[in-house]
Amino acid sequence: MRRKGVVFTLRRTALALIAAVAGSSLCLMTVTSARASTVGVSVRLSTAESAKPARVLVLGDSVFHSFHHIASARQKMLAQQSTIFATQTCQRLVSPGCRPSARLSALDILRRYAGLVTDVVVVGTGYNDRIGPDFKEAVTMITDEARRQGVEVLWVNYREVRHVRGKAEVMNEQLTRFDRKIDNLHVADWNSFSADAQGWFRPDRLHLIGPGANRLADLLNASLAPILAARDAATVP
Repeated sequence: MRRKGVVFTLRRTALALIAAVAGSSLCLMTVTSARASTVGVSVRLSTAESAKPARVLVLGDSVFHSFHHIASARQKMLAQQSTIFATQTCQRLVSPGCRPSARLSALDILRRYAGLVTDVVVVGTGYNDRIGPDFKEAVTMITDEARRQGVEVLWVNYREVRHVRGKAEVMNEQLTRFDRKIDNLHVADWNSFSADAQGWFRPDRLHLIGPGANRLADLLNASLAPILAARDAATVP
């Protein structure tokens, strides 16, 4: 039976971090080829991996868009696993975003990358979405699409702070319930991991600066490691 994803807390994550691959130094490029480009979406992957499928696809709104700006955070993830970053300010889960340049939803982008990602899609989108039935339907639609593609979903929960506190509390509670029911869903507990952080965020306590983006990369690496290891073990003859 597949090992279910674990919700990582700040204390436990430090024990789970996987050492970066020694000597890895991958050059980055912005993808513009018809095969991998998406309109209005920032897409980055390594030149070494651009010609073959990546293990991980990262989707996200303006919070995760820090991966576009902060090279050290991207490099932390690329050192552990091949990763495509497809983030967009104002991205929503299954509906067009909150500005014209973000017309593609996270689900749209996941569908466009079918066959180009082999193992896990990371979902860092949701702050621009509505709570309640709309969010539940979005989780179901994205996990169903990932299952059709044969990949796992690592969903990063939401910071319960300031103007998004009420929404984030409801969405996090729903994610916890879904995590027990949906076999290909894993939840990374960004809310707990970052709860006492200082110097990670802009004044809104949501959007990341350099240290926060690097720590988010650490959490994602630690959360991805057991998922990828379990998939590797399942393919061993």
